[in-house]
Amino acid sequence: MHLVYPCLPYRPRTIDPLWEPEYEWARAQGLATGLVDLEENKAWVPALAAAAQPQVVYRGWMLTGAEYRQLGQLLPLAVPPAEYLASHQATGWYDAVAAYTFPSRFLHKPTELDFAGGREYFVKGLVKSFGADSIVSTQEQLAGFWARQDLPAGTPLFVRDFVALKPASERRFFVVRGHAYGANGAALPLSLQAAVVALRPRLFYSLDVAETLAGQPVLVEVGDGQVSDLKEWSVAEFGHRVLRALATAQPAS
Repeated sequence: MHLVYPCLPYRPRTIDPLWEPEYEWARAQGLATGLVDLEENKAWVPALAAAAQPQVVYRGWMLTGAEYRQLGQLLPLAVPPAEYLASHQATGWYDAVAAYTFPSRFLHKPTELDFAGGREYFVKGLVKSFGADSIVSTQEQLAGFWARQDLPAGTPLFVRDFVALKPASERRFFVVRGHAYGANGAALPLSLQAAVVALRPRLFYSLDVAETLAGQPVLVEVGDGQVSDLKEWSVAEFGHRVLRALATAQPAS
C-alpha cells in the first residue's frame, strides 16, 4: 500500500507543510510514499508502477465527492469513492451505528421538533459543525439557524439530540481493516466494539468517542481516516501503529 500526500497548491512536488511531519516520518521509515497535486491534476508516486497490486491511501485535506473522484482518476485508490463518502458524510454511517451514538435525524427544512422539558439539539452539516451557535433550544432558534446558514435548496442538515459530555473526554480512534487503534495504547470501549463490526468492510476510518456526564462511552461521529487529523496522537505513534498497519493491509477481497 502506498501513502500519498498533498502538494502545496501551485508548488509541484512540494509537500504541504501541514502534512510534512507525517510524510517525512513515513519516508524515513521506508514506507512507499508519493505526492499529488489536484490543482494540476498530477501525481508523483515513484514506486507505484513496480507494485504487484498497486493501491494508494490518501492522507491529506478533506475532499468533496467530486474532488475524491478526480483523485481516483489519477491513482488506484484503496478506498473507493463510495466508501470514502460512506465514512466522510453522516448520511453514510449514521444508520449503521445509530445504536451507539446520539439519536439524530436528517432534515431538509426546519421541521417541527420536540423541545419539551428543556430538550436541545445540536445542528451540523454532513461533515462539519457550524461552531458555537449550533445548539438550539426552541423552534425559533432552529428556524433562525437555518436562515443564517443560507443553505442551497435541498441541502440536508444533521440534527442530533444534544447530550452533555464529560469535559476533555473525547478521543480519536483509527480503524484499519476492522482493528481499532487508540493514542497511547488506549483500547476502544467494549460497549462500542460492535460499532466496528457494523462498519465493515471499510478499510480505514476514524471514530471519535467520548463519555457522557454519567461516564457512559458514546460514539460521537465517524470520519474517513484519510482526511482525519491526529488530534491527541503524536506523529510517531500514529506512524508506528496506524500507517504501518495501512502499509501492510490487504486489498478487499
